[in-house]
Order: sequence, then structure tokens, then C-alpha cells
Amino acid sequence: MDKTIKPIICGFLIVLSGLIPGIVIPQSNNYWQRSFNEESSLLSGAVVGGGAGPSAIYYNPAGISEISQSKFTLNASLFSIDLNQGENALGDGIDLESFKGIIEPRFISYMINLKKFPAWSYEIAFLNNENSRLDLINSVDEQKNVLTQVPGNEKYYALFQYSNHFRDDWIGIGGSVKLNDRFFAGMATFVTIKSDEYTNLLNIEASSTNDSLFIGNEFISNYTATYQQYVYLKYNDYRLLFKGGLLYKFNNLSIGLNFTTPSVGVYSDGKRVTRSERRSNITDPETGEPMPDYAISDFKEKDEIEVSYKTPFSIAAGLTYKFPDQKRTLYSSMEYFNGVDPFRLIETEESPDLGNGLPADERIFSEWLTFVGGAKPVFNAALGYSWALSKNLFLMTGFRTDFNFQKKFNYQDYANLPKPQLIRLDLYHLTGGLAWNVFGQDIVTGLQYTFGNNKDQKQIVNLSDPVEYNTVENKPLQGTRNNNVQSHYNSFIIYFGASFNFGGNKEEK
Repeated sequence: MDKTIKPIICGFLIVLSGLIPGIVIPQSNNYWQRSFNEESSLLSGAVVGGGAGPSAIYYNPAGISEISQSKFTLNASLFSIDLNQGENALGDGIDLESFKGIIEPRFISYMINLKKFPAWSYEIAFLNNENSRLDLINSVDEQKNVLTQVPGNEKYYALFQYSNHFRDDWIGIGGSVKLNDRFFAGMATFVTIKSDEYTNLLNIEASSTNDSLFIGNEFISNYTATYQQYVYLKYNDYRLLFKGGLLYKFNNLSIGLNFTTPSVGVYSDGKRVTRSERRSNITDPETGEPMPDYAISDFKEKDEIEVSYKTPFSIAAGLTYKFPDQKRTLYSSMEYFNGVDPFRLIETEESPDLGNGLPADERIFSEWLTFVGGAKPVFNAALGYSWALSKNLFLMTGFRTDFNFQKKFNYQDYANLPKPQLIRLDLYHLTGGLAWNVFGQDIVTGLQYTFGNNKDQKQIVNLSDPVEYNTVENKPLQGTRNNNVQSHYNSFIIYFGASFNFGGNKEEK
């Protein structure tokens, strides 16, 4: 077998061997879930120290000066597949499952070299930093003995429905200047658009199978105990952030440094939030007396809502080393993300009459429509490797960590307020593919396999062992949650990208 073909086949077989679907829950709480463009994606984003190509505006703006000519770049996740399942998420033996496939552009940029200003290089870019969509639904329909006042079994029906579509788009402009033959500096400004639409519904009913019952001193027909909670949230938040970078080159070695500022809120729109909770016909297990029925609901929209999506300061460092044979290159990068203290992501004033039925000492109306966020400090690292198989053909591969910034995060005083997330996983990304030059244009194609594992997590709700009133968690028609959720993440992405080079020739750095 040809020496250049054999490593290509082996590399693809290694990636494909891991594509065995398992228990998966996609996340939107990982900073390094995406990388840009396809060339840097195949190197797992380990390009802060150089070699980022068109994605330099994101990884290190100083690297914009590495381009030798103006170019237009279009890159896409040609196809991505997520298989989703959370074992025991809704109770023992009650899982959550979904299937998702996405086709979409992810990175568009225009890099500019002007002959009048040979020391300067510029770039305009649009990139999709994240586009995660998760839709989950499952139900229970069984005969169970749940109600203490009703003899025999009841029809126990529960429905859980969850949907979260989060998108993070960046539009930026950046520039880089060559200070001398070895030293470069750059800066980029981005407008980010974070859009979220989140729905969470839990509806539980326990209905007597008898036409009528004698409870207390009266006959009751079609006796049903109910509990329902519903949350809906939608917003677009426009923010501003800056990146500043330095790049130093010495023989076969280049070192880079990149700073990213916290984002600053500019504007928000499309804002809507509603939350409701209802309970009826529940008996106190300790006294045998009926508990108060109640209904709490509220809705706000537009200017009544304040949105503040905070992001952290981060600092990244990278090193790129080209071996003496000039055919192989090693890339490494690391980035530290500062923590973000718990904060109110969504805040609004509650309506004065949002609920009824509860005694004054049991009312929980305070910050009823408040959603919270926060992030713990995270440190990620990446390695990449490039091998010139021929003059115009390169094999690229990489690996990067992607630790979840909300896993085991302490919300402190906000712990009991709503948060639009589910199970949180640390992720690991393996990448590989080919880059080649065809008629002076750059073509990149490859694969990414992502996996993550977590066990002994707390159930979302326990619908497998329901009781009329759970005194441990103060929840009706459900059992105490166990720490036995097993979750894994497996994702497969096919990449394709093209860069069209034209005009503005200048010496290679």
C-alpha cells in the first residue's frame, strides 16, 4: 500500500471506530464545544500560537497577519448527528431519548491585504459559536396505588416535556499589524447574539378508577389529584466583547497569547417568560387532612423583562512548532476561563395577583419569574498535529478537552430558582481530516467525534415510585429523586470548508 494512503486510512478508521451511539445528553454549558474554521477544527482549535488561518480573528487576532493574500472563506458542518438518551432520568427504568441531525453554515470570513498598507491585515467574519437543540418527551401511564384516601389502584399518568434551542452567533471585525519581522499584535471586536427558547412541562394526574367515592362526608365523582408545573422562556441578547492578541515567531517556533474580555450588554428583544404551578386534591400524609389547592401563574414580555447574559474573562496561550523536516507541525493551546458569580439572567417584577389558594406562610411568589446563571472557573487544553503528505496534501488531527462550566456549580442563594439546563457533562473532542490545495484554492474536509461520561447524577423527577406527597422534597405525586442517572454523550460531525484566494499577494510570514 502507498505510504501516503496508509496513514490516511488508519486515521479515519480510528475515528470511525468510536462512532458507537450510547446514552447522550447534549450540552450548552461548554466553552470549547465548537471550533473555527474547518482547518482549525481538524487541529481541535490548538492554534493560538499560529496556524489558525481564517479563524485567527477568534483564536488570536494577531494571527490575521499570517495570511499571504486576501481570501474569502466558507466553512460548514456538512452534517452532524446527536443520539440522545438519559438512563433513569425520570425514575428507575424511565429514560429520555431523542435523535437530531443538523446541516448548516458555521463560518464565513473575508481576509483583506491592502497593498497600500503592507504591514496591516484585516478580517471580517461571521461564526456560529453554538447551535444546540434538544427536544425530549416521555410519559408514564400505569395503575398504581398513590392516593391514601382512595382504595385500590388509580390511573397514574405523567407527562414530561423539555425543549431547549440555544444559539450563539458572532459577527466581528479585526486587524493585525506586523511590528517587526517576528512580532505581531492584533485586536478584534465582536457583536454576539445569544438566543434561547426554553420549555419545560411536568403534568401528573392520579385518577380514581371508581365512578364515585365517599371521602370525608360527601360523595365525589371522577376524583383526580393533579400537579402541574410549566416554564417557558424566550429572548435574544445582543452583547459586545473584545479580543486582543500577540504572536511572536522565532525560527520554527511561534508563541501566541490571546485575551477575551467579558461581554457587555447592548440590547435585548424577543423577550417572553411565563411560569405556572398547580396542585389539587392532595392529602397531607402526616395528618390525613386535605392540603390547600393552589394555582400560581404569571407572564411577562418585552420591556417588562431585563436580560443579562454574563460571560467570563479568559486568557489563552499557544505554541506552534514546525519540525526541521518542514513536513510536520505540532500545535498546542490552553485557555483559562474565569468564574462568574451566580447572577439573575432573567429578571422582572411579579404580578401582584399571580397566585391563589396557598396560606400566607406557604406562598413562594418572590422572584417567581427570575432565572439564574453562573459559571465556575474552567481550564481547557488542546493538541493538534499536521503532516504534509505531499506538496498540496495535509493530514490533520487533534484532541481537546471541554469541561462543563456549570457542573457542580454552587448557585448559593439562587439554588432554588429556575435554570434552563439539564444534565451537565465534561466533553472530549477527537478530530481528523485532510486539507489540500486545488488550483490555488484551499479545500478542507474531515470528521469530529465527541464523547463524555457521567454517572450517579440526580434524577430530574422520580415517576417510578410516586407517593401522594413527598415530604422530603415537598412535591406531590412523585417520589424522592435518586442519584442513579447514567449519562454519556456521543456526537459525530462531518466537516467541509473552502477558502478562495485572490489578489493582494504578499510575502509569506
